[in-house]
Amino acid sequence: MLTRGRPARSARPAGLLLLGLFLLLTAASVWTLQPPDPEPASAPAREFSARRALVDAEAIGRQPRPVGSPASAAARAHLTSRLTALGAQVEARPQPVARDEQDGTALVAEVTNIHASFPGTAGPDAGHLVLMAHYDSVPAGPGAADNAANVAAVLEVVRALRADGRAARNTVDVLFTDGEEPGLLGAHAFLADGGLDPANTVILNLEARGVSGPSIMFESGPRNSGALSALSRADRPIATSLADEVYTFLPNDTDFSEFKKKGFGGLNFAFVDGSARYHTPGDSLENLSAASVQHQGDNVLAAARALAGKDLTEVHEGTDSTYFTVLGLLVRYPNALVLPLALLAAAGYAGVLVHSGRRGLARRGVVRAALTFPLALAGAAAVAFGGWELLCLVRPGYADLSMGDSYRPGWFRAAFLTLTAAVAVGWYLLTRRRTGAAEAALGVWGWLTVLGLVTAVLAPGASYLFVWPPLVGCAALFLAARRRTGGEGEYVRTLAVSLSALVALPLLLPVIVLVFPTLGLSLAVAPLILMALLVTVSLPLLGLLPRRTAPVAGWLALAAGVALVLTGLRVDTFDAEHPRHTSLAYAWDADRGTGHWLSSDNAPPRWTGALAGSERADVRARFPTFPTTLAGDLVTEAHIAKAAAASGPAGPGVSVTSEQAGPDGVRTVRLHIEPAADTSYISLFADTSAHEVRGAEVAGTTVRGGTNRPLSAGPWKWGFALWKVPAEGFDITLKVSGAGEVPLRVTAYTRGLPQGAGALPQDLTWSTWGANLTDVTAVGLTVRG
Repeated sequence: MLTRGRPARSARPAGLLLLGLFLLLTAASVWTLQPPDPEPASAPAREFSARRALVDAEAIGRQPRPVGSPASAAARAHLTSRLTALGAQVEARPQPVARDEQDGTALVAEVTNIHASFPGTAGPDAGHLVLMAHYDSVPAGPGAADNAANVAAVLEVVRALRADGRAARNTVDVLFTDGEEPGLLGAHAFLADGGLDPANTVILNLEARGVSGPSIMFESGPRNSGALSALSRADRPIATSLADEVYTFLPNDTDFSEFKKKGFGGLNFAFVDGSARYHTPGDSLENLSAASVQHQGDNVLAAARALAGKDLTEVHEGTDSTYFTVLGLLVRYPNALVLPLALLAAAGYAGVLVHSGRRGLARRGVVRAALTFPLALAGAAAVAFGGWELLCLVRPGYADLSMGDSYRPGWFRAAFLTLTAAVAVGWYLLTRRRTGAAEAALGVWGWLTVLGLVTAVLAPGASYLFVWPPLVGCAALFLAARRRTGGEGEYVRTLAVSLSALVALPLLLPVIVLVFPTLGLSLAVAPLILMALLVTVSLPLLGLLPRRTAPVAGWLALAAGVALVLTGLRVDTFDAEHPRHTSLAYAWDADRGTGHWLSSDNAPPRWTGALAGSERADVRARFPTFPTTLAGDLVTEAHIAKAAAASGPAGPGVSVTSEQAGPDGVRTVRLHIEPAADTSYISLFADTSAHEVRGAEVAGTTVRGGTNRPLSAGPWKWGFALWKVPAEGFDITLKVSGAGEVPLRVTAYTRGLPQGAGALPQDLTWSTWGANLTDVTAVGLTVRG
């Protein structure tokens, strides 16, 4: 039987203090996630200045720089000149490369990495600190943020290090990679050459997946404790090992991924907000946040300055650590402690249940709260999925935003969070009808304890989010349970369980704020589940206030959420400055003499729909290799409409120059391809239903045979895409087994659309459908060899 007396007057000040601390922590946790103001060009020489860095970003970030383009060559010349002026030994040489793993279309190109070295005092055999960023961009946009700003930031970091007036202990290497956007080709080529030893090398990679937001250290290498120690020197580091765990399961990669596979340690930095402009013409200098560049540069400079003077062999021999930022401080501890802490939290939780049952807590109430808590999580998921579907219903263009985030998403993020809080308060009010505040809290802690144990085993870097709130809360409640029940006793128990909110808030709130731009509104379920956890852990604070506070807070949250949604819809409209995303490609089938318009838009705008029509069909059925070059089988359906043109654009000239049978049943087939003018890249796929490609040579580069597209639904299970197509043409040699001639599908891609498309309206911009398969003309034909 619960006793619901009035709190003693002596207890009330402690409750008010707790509430004040909670509000203060909320403000501080959000404030420490804001990037700093950009430093002026007149900033001290040893400091990083975004304004100085942006001079170089301006020099290379005004036009697209895809691999092999004239703009890429111009950027390379500028960067080589700048590095030479800083006193580096610079090498920039073309390298043929084939990235031909067995999980996707082989990517072939000639890339030109820029590698510069500033020798250290310990000699060439000592440590190497590598500052890395890719300097190419996607063809669709100028890539000011991704990645001109980060290339410029590396130059500014090097300049600041040189301003120290003395050489560092370790050699500082600058690596500007080429061909990252098609598939990490520059990093792959650099590692194939060797030259760096993972045992004494640390990589600091700079990236962007948006145009604004704070700099986040979202991925670390193996044995990360030493690198994290260096990052802790930064004034405002932002990092979480949760991101490391999540990133492992995502299909995204950066150049750092290639180095990590080879055992290199290091840190990976990026800013990710403003993703509506990512990989579009809107990734421009005008939309780039100088504050984001400043934060990125500050963090990298601090880490680089510390690592440049360390014995990097010792850094490499560190331990794997859990890490997270609390109020601007980087907290870290060895992963060896993760499971013991989770077990300690579980033991503490069990102990509180046993002990507190004798001191007035109702175990039935704890069980009731634990069993009904999934309703709060389901409500958060409903807000996420239902809210996004409603937004797309009211404004169909949202469904085609490439990264699932709108241009001004702040209103909707706040709305979703507020509505989730309303759902959590509703659950709390229902639970509190027959359960005390302490019992409700213990029910939630049970879920946190289980999550802490599960993640300690499966995702150690995420366990900290769930372990610390119940661990601290159980300790406080264990002490409170010693007091007698009654008015003051219940209030003290409520006060004790509320302490876990002071722990949960600085752990969960930064993650919630950072995950929103990372995943976008379309995947808001992840941050909203965390929000539900945070709010339910914090709701016992309402027990320190008058009884009517909770229902009033719930209704206010609901009203505020609706108002924020309506405001967002009024403010976040599409216009010339914030254009709607659309995709359009033209595919000419030279075998049949037919052309088709294709769009992956869910709801094509009028301009796109006039060409691509309203019919949605399986792309692979009509164009078996068109969507597979870069997007794999992710793009399976599109709006397709037959074009009126009776003749198609110029395609590649393909000829079988020779065939030779071998004694082992393997034939050697040689082809020559003459590209049309301005061809961006060319793909070739082999029908492997009755044949096997044993190996190939493409433009002088060896490519593995076998099956490199095992999950493809069609017969085209081996193929490659060649970037930077030689204007004079190139040769292909295939080693093929199987009876008869093998069908080969050749497709050439050129940037831009036929004249019949007309000009793209100002309130539209190209999306990132299939990475590069928009604003493209494709010509495909079949040959047999």
